[in-house]
Parts: sequence; C-alpha cells; structure tokens
Amino acid sequence: MVDERDAGKFLRDVLRTRLGVSRGLLRQAAASGGIYRNGEPAYGTERAACGDVIELRWEEFPSPDVIPEPVPFETVYEDGDVLVVNKPPGMLVHPTRGQYRGTLANGVIYAWRSRGLNRPFRPLHRLDRDTSGLVLIAKNRFAHQRLSGDLRADGDARQREAPRSEEWEENRGGRLVRREYLAIVEGRLPADRGILDLPVGRDPQHPGRRRIDPAGKPARTRFEVEAWAPEATLVRVVLETGRTHQIRVHLAAIGHPLVGDALYGRPSEWIGRQALHAVRLHFRHPRSGEAVEVEAPWFSDMAELWERLSGGGSGRCAPSWT
Repeated sequence: MVDERDAGKFLRDVLRTRLGVSRGLLRQAAASGGIYRNGEPAYGTERAACGDVIELRWEEFPSPDVIPEPVPFETVYEDGDVLVVNKPPGMLVHPTRGQYRGTLANGVIYAWRSRGLNRPFRPLHRLDRDTSGLVLIAKNRFAHQRLSGDLRADGDARQREAPRSEEWEENRGGRLVRREYLAIVEGRLPADRGILDLPVGRDPQHPGRRRIDPAGKPARTRFEVEAWAPEATLVRVVLETGRTHQIRVHLAAIGHPLVGDALYGRPSEWIGRQALHAVRLHFRHPRSGEAVEVEAPWFSDMAELWERLSGGGSGRCAPSWT
C-alpha cells in the first residue's frame, strides 16, 4: 500500500524500492500487463497516490524437463513463497542426463500439481546425491530473485571483507543465507575451530572431482568441533562460499576426509555415503524480510555411524543435533 513517502512516485519505482523487485522481473510483469493499481491494470509510469494498493502479477510455467511423480520427501517449512525440505541421502536434487526420475524435483512438482500449483522447480542451492539435509526452494519468481540476490550479496561481501580473525559466534549472523552442516571426518582434528580459506577448481584428471587450485575460485569454510571419537571427529561446518564439493575438498585437503567419502577419501564399511548432513538453514524471508531458521536432525545412518565410532560416548561433548 502506498504511503506518504511514495506518493507521487512512478508505480515501477515504488515496486522496486518497497519490494526490491528487480528490473528484469518488473519488465516481464509489465510486458504481460501484470502491474495493477487498486485491482485494475496500470502502467509502471503512472504516479502513485496515498492509499493505492499496487500489485505485481505474473504467470508461472512448469519445468519442461521435470516429470511429476510421487517421490516422498519431508517438508520442514513451507509458505506461499518458499519451501524447505529435508532431502534423504541417495536422492538427486534435480534430474540429470542419466537420471530423469526419482529426484527431489520430480517429487516436489508432483506435490505442487496435486494442490493445483503449476510452477517450476527453483532450488536456491543443491546438495550432492549422497549429502542429506536441508534444501531451500523458491516457489515463485519474486522469491527466487530475492533469495538468489541475498546469496550473491553474501559472496560479494566475503570477497570484499575477507574477515580472518573474528570469533565464530560473532560471525554466525553476518550472512543473509547461512547453511550449517554436520560432518563426521576421519581422525582427530587438532584444533577446536578454524577457517579453511583454500581456492577450489576442477581436477583436470577427473571430470567429477574438484581440487585445491591456486587459480581456482575463492572458497571459505568455517568449522567447529562438536565432539571427538578415538579415530574420528564430529564437526559443525558453515559455508561462506558455495563451491561444488567445497566441504569435502577442504576437509580432505587438511588430511581429514569425510568418513565414507569414496571420491576424496575412502569407502567405509559402516556407512554407504559421505557422512555429511545440512542440519540448519537461516535465511531472510523474501517477502517480509524477517529471519527464518529451520533445523533437520541427521538421518539414522549418520547417527548409527557416530554411535559406532564414539563407542556410545562423545569424546568431549554430545552432538547438538541428533
């Protein structure tokens, strides 16, 4: 609703300043007659008056490459703008050239269609097939534009500021989108906490792998030990950048690969995948701007693995999220 501070401005400017709508989304909506004033079609160049209700509408089109099918998934949080799910291990987020069915995208599209929602699958980030945990999905163009903008802003801020000496707790709230993971790594980490600031690039010898590469993209990972076992460590990890396989590459580079990570370490007889779970997600709601934080306990295979490795104990402290 237009108030005194917006009275007299162009409708398009009100939408951009009050809602943070991008120029691209505004152009798309305007081209299809999607700007409304008090329920009637309007032009973006019209002047706003106090009390006007301005709306932006657009059509949503389904993802043409995603076949709806009843793939089960756990919803952790959902409203009109966003969906957060707890992805199980062994499930792809999106169809690939070799696998078109059984992915999270297939299941989400099916669930939406069954409720009359005809829209595409827009994940804000992805998890490896065998990494479990929280995935943030935008349910419309506006939410996707705002959240992807927050992710870009986080990356730009990290490159500008590159903080190196701040304490863990002082930095936790500095990102607009914060992703926390639980990882079980081989060996006992020598420090309680730290920052891994190592650039990551493609491995020319292996198309599916990444490696530490001075010419690669900047990558920063924060870690804090949750508990020690005789031959393993339970670590809480926060991504400051989102490079492919970043956590796996960083921890392997310091000699502590994830337990069960056959690509960067070695397989484990006690778990059939890398022991990595996206446990907590914090983001700014795209519409209200309020902070949203959700959690998802790790799956039974990681819980059982830690029970075996720790002998039922915890080394230092009990895991926070079990």
